[in-house]
Amino acid sequence: MSPLFLPEDVILQVLSYLPVKFLMQLRCVSKAWNTIISDPKFIKLHLQRSTKDRNLTQILCLFKDSCMQPYPLKTLLNTPSILDSTGQDFSLGADTRYQLIGSCNGLLCFRVFTFTDFQNTLFQLWNPATNAFSVSFGQHSNSHTHICDYLRFSRFSFGYHNSTDTYKILYMGPNKFEIFSYGGNVWKLIQLFHVVPLDHWKIAPGKRCIFNHDMYLNDTINFLARDIAQHIVIISVNLGTDTYQELLPPQEFVEVPLHLPTISVLEDSLCFCHHTQKTHFIIWKMKELGIEKSWTLFLKISYQDLNIGIKYRYFMAPLCPYENGIALILANRRRGLEVIIYNWSDNRIEKTRLSNVEWMFPYDYVESLVSPY
Repeated sequence: MSPLFLPEDVILQVLSYLPVKFLMQLRCVSKAWNTIISDPKFIKLHLQRSTKDRNLTQILCLFKDSCMQPYPLKTLLNTPSILDSTGQDFSLGADTRYQLIGSCNGLLCFRVFTFTDFQNTLFQLWNPATNAFSVSFGQHSNSHTHICDYLRFSRFSFGYHNSTDTYKILYMGPNKFEIFSYGGNVWKLIQLFHVVPLDHWKIAPGKRCIFNHDMYLNDTINFLARDIAQHIVIISVNLGTDTYQELLPPQEFVEVPLHLPTISVLEDSLCFCHHTQKTHFIIWKMKELGIEKSWTLFLKISYQDLNIGIKYRYFMAPLCPYENGIALILANRRRGLEVIIYNWSDNRIEKTRLSNVEWMFPYDYVESLVSPY
């Protein structure tokens, strides 16, 4: 009986559905398979399919011993006891700090600085699935004289421009932002005379500021800011044109002093999340990116249904849709960190207490073969 030979395009299609771990092993099967799996076109195809499968979405966990590891949400909910700090260790000495600034196409971007030389920030990429690190690919200089001012006012984010296949870093400061393209060596300055990025540093309970992430979506980086009248606005930066658009939050939003709003990305849509005065947690979805009239109420969840003790100061942020509901992070100083699954069909909740996890990052992360080099 003669052996069965499959056409190369069939092999390619089959391989594109496999997890990265298996693909890394299959590269050793033959030179032909190694060529297929290493081909940039295959890497893009695999990424496109992984991104569309919501079951592959993972959550980034930061452990108390400075290790970071992505985990599927089902693992966090069903078997949290297996979580351990087997991920990448970012505790590289008392002086060096790695701070995650964004996730895109399976790559995590970090800013790297030291307390003794915080005026010069380096950037490095890591692919957790392949455990490949880039060398430092850029540097940003600042004029801060104190480390606290640097951490408070130097905000960075990470994104990707699809049509030019270019990764970019966005620096946000008072009255300006700067854009850096991976592969270049120049920061492009854009003035913002009337807005300042929303600052959570002084009023954030616990680590609440971590949730004020700047969200990447469809070639844009979006962040919250205050205008000259102290109103909260959304600044949406287009990574293709290096320009920005100022967006207003939903008209029904009324700012509450205790809990500042956040933005997130759910189901490929920009979302605006806020609390009402001791009654509800509300999520609005912008159906058309950049169109203020497209704000639509997505979820309105009562504190009573969530069984939240109002006497505790807490913070909440959405992780991602999950089965017939949505996964939320609930955090406060007294009760630590929890993941809540809110089932909107019957207003039922499921709480899971996690151990040894310092924090969770609400980035949509999927494994990829994309090289950080």
